[in-house]
Parts: sequence; structure tokens; C-alpha cells
Amino acid sequence: MQSDTEKEKKTRANIKLATLNMKGRTSSNLEQSQISKWTVVNQTMRDQKIGILCLQETHLTTDHLNQVENIFLRRLKILSTSDPMRPGSSAGIAFVLNKEITNTADTLIKILIPGRAAVLSTKWHNNETINILNIYAPNNANEHHDFWKKIETEWLGANLGPLDFMMGDFNLTENPIDRAPAQLDNENAISALRDLRSTLRVQDTWRDEHPHQRMFTFSSNHHTLSRIDRIYASERHTESLVEWNSGISQIPTDHHMVSVRLAPPNLPHIGKGRWSWPVGIISDIDLNKKIIESDIEAQRRIEEMGPRTETTNPQTIWKTFKDNLTILAKDTTKTHLAKINQRIKTLTKDLRKITNCKENTLEDTRMNRIILEKEIEHLHKKRYKESHLRAQVKWATHGETISKYWSKINSQKAPRDGPNDTRQSQKKWQR
Repeated sequence: MQSDTEKEKKTRANIKLATLNMKGRTSSNLEQSQISKWTVVNQTMRDQKIGILCLQETHLTTDHLNQVENIFLRRLKILSTSDPMRPGSSAGIAFVLNKEITNTADTLIKILIPGRAAVLSTKWHNNETINILNIYAPNNANEHHDFWKKIETEWLGANLGPLDFMMGDFNLTENPIDRAPAQLDNENAISALRDLRSTLRVQDTWRDEHPHQRMFTFSSNHHTLSRIDRIYASERHTESLVEWNSGISQIPTDHHMVSVRLAPPNLPHIGKGRWSWPVGIISDIDLNKKIIESDIEAQRRIEEMGPRTETTNPQTIWKTFKDNLTILAKDTTKTHLAKINQRIKTLTKDLRKITNCKENTLEDTRMNRIILEKEIEHLHKKRYKESHLRAQVKWATHGETISKYWSKINSQKAPRDGPNDTRQSQKKWQR
């Protein structure tokens, strides 16, 4: 049996990085709890297999952070810094590491500006070190020049080695194409940011690869669109960055999540793996009926089989039966489990087409984006609710039965993370 240290050192050859402004730790769309969004953060990192997530506007106090770590200790490791003046209501950034994917044994955080800028240093594949700078820039453009200069000064004094990624909410765009209507932001702020990027040797890789494409991550109350959430990367990683993505997150917020996968080309190719039955369709009544009918038909063919030949024998009939089961399972999965995911993908493609359609006016683009984003957000909520209900059913069915599931949630190294335990911990916090 592997120790906790051995488990933590198991890492993948590639890693998915993401950034999101989560707009506080609570949401009116979720349970009224001081940490209601963190349940969705945990689920998002599990479902999307995110290795490291940089969060902004976390609003985490020390007590809230301890509660979150206690509830989600089994999967998440959180390194956070808060606004020293108003930790529970302003700013705050955090690095969230997925223990199932990344090495969390040797992680360090260097705070450059409390609640606004911090660097994560962690071991990655083959003991390589990766440095990530998490940024939450001020809303006031007049503060940006001093903000970027201070980060530059603190970085040079920290002697942290080469930077791999800089990501977060910059509250600033460098190019007019990143705003609608197109306009240039404060020139002094842009100049200071570019000086910092030159010092850190990072570049806007996505924009360099898509010089004429529009992508917006935030819609303001003044009906303007902007790409203020970005990921900058070191030039040495340019050939290793794939699967750039920006879209609405199931974590309730008014920002889009931006993500990318770091996959160095010299590493061995890892395929998708062997297909297996989704757990959610095992108890499907209609599927089980079709399986029984196919089983009866296969048994009948074997019993009525004549002389054995190369094409007609029990082995070929058995193989045909298994192939039919696979087809039935995949069709059922597409019908019942993949509808929401496919709908979200379709709407996301439509959203990108509308954003880059030059024939539409700004008002038409904005209105169409609002409609599509509302529908995508609704589907995310529906998917989260269904997943939460499945977790509750699993807890009610197996939570008090001696099994692998019971052992997992009751192990000494990991706190219970069934739906009931999460609510009980939250209720205890509220009391």
C-alpha cells in the first residue's frame, strides 16, 4: 500500500493550468454558506482534471481557509494570501492544487503583494520545478503603474529563478482588439506591464498565435467586453502549450475561466486509454432489458448452432454479443449522460462564432452573447445539481455499508467528503 508521500509524488507527463476570478467565496445560487463555492471548485477540478487553478477575489480569512482545507483535504491543497486590511471582503488570491494529479509535497509560495500577487514554486514531472505568478490587479487604472513596478522590484529581490507562467485577472488589456468597443487602455499602465513582462520574459502566447481573433472573458456593467483574464507563458514553453480554452465556468462568477495544457513534446505519447462502462448507466432499466434480450439471443444461437466453422462458433457469437453490449452502452451514454455536455459544447462554439463575426454590430454581439451565456450558465447549474444529487444517492446507499466507498470516506488521512458531511461541517461553522 502506498504512503501519502508516494501518492503525492505521482504526477502526469502533462498538466492543465487554469485561472479564474471567482468573485468571492459565496453565491446566492448555492447553499447559504460561508464557503459555498468551494464545493463547486472541488468538483470542477475533479471533472476537468485541472492540475493547478489560480483563483482571484477569494475573500478567504484564516478561519474560512482552515474550514475549506478540512473539508476538501483529500483532493485539494490550497495556498492563499489575503488582503491584510479586509481579508473577508476584498481581493485575495489562491493556488489550488489537485493532489490526484500534481506533486504537493514540495510546494512553496512567495507573497509579493499580499492579496494581489504571489508566486507558486512546485515540483512537477521528473522533479522539474515550475514557477507560477498569480495576479489580481487593482480596478483603478491609476494604481497600475506602481502595482506592476512593485511586482518587478519584489521579483528581482526574491531571486526565485525563471518564471514559467503569469496568470490571473489583470484588469487591463494591452491591445485594442481585446476590448469591445475597441480602445487602448491607460498607456502608462500598459508600459509598466510590458516592462514587467520583459523582465520576467513571458509573453501572451494565445494572442501571438491568434493575432486577429477576438475572445472576451468579462462583460462589465457598462456593456463593454474585455479579455482581462489571461495566461502569459515563458517563450521556452511555446511549443508545449495546447488546448487553449476560455469559457463559462460552473463556479458562479461573472468571469470566464481560462485554461491551457502544458505538454512538452519530448515526453512519451499517452493515449486515451481503454474504454470502460460509465458508472451512471449500470442501473439503467432500459439498458438492462436490452442486455437481457441480447443475451437470450446469443444463447439461442449457440444452442441452435450447427456444425462448428471458422465463422460460426461459440467464440464468434460471444464476441458479437460483447460488441453489441458496447454499442448499447455507448448509445445509452450519449442519450442520457452526454446531452448536457454536448449542448454546452455546441453553445460555446456558437458563442465564439458570434464574438468573431465582423458583420454583427457591437450591440447585436453583446445581446447574443448574453443569451448564449445565460443558457450555458443554466446548463452548468443543471449538471452540477444532477452530480450533487448522484453524490447524495451514493452516500445514502453506501455511506453506512462496509465497502471500498465507506473505507475511503472514513479513512484517518482523509475527512469524510460525502454530501451530508459537507453540510454538517458548514452548519457547525455557521453555529
